Amino acid sequence: MKIKDYHILIDEISTIDLEADSIADSRRILAELNQREMILKDLKKRILNDIQNIKLEFMEMKQKINMDFAEGRSPGIVSRVRGKSKVKELKKLEKKRYETLESYYDVKYVIDDLLVQIQEAKEPLNDYIKKRLFGV
Repeated sequence: MKIKDYHILIDEISTIDLEADSIADSRRILAELNQREMILKDLKKRILNDIQNIKLEFMEMKQKINMDFAEGRSPGIVSRVRGKSKVKELKKLEKKRYETLESYYDVKYVIDDLLVQIQEAKEPLNDYIKKRLFGV
């Protein structure tokens, strides 16, 4: 999944009205929070899988660069004059890898934060239900 898609889903999930005026409202909100929590956990699995795939993809690209230069497929004289070298190619690849992974890690941190917020939002709702039902 693309980063943009993750952001769209997270925006949809993160907007919820948590104000409850009755036990029925509290139960409805709790059910909705539980559903959103499951979706977020699924998104977290997906993003971790995407991160792993990106790492593997960049590792393969790095290996290809190393193989190309090791097997003598290094650039010709014209490319060398322009400064194309194994070190530059690897640095460029590493920079691209870092930028790509950074955006995925940012989404992962947002998902983790939302999961914590959902847990924190459930407590007052459960307490409200207990007070109303059992007078605790």
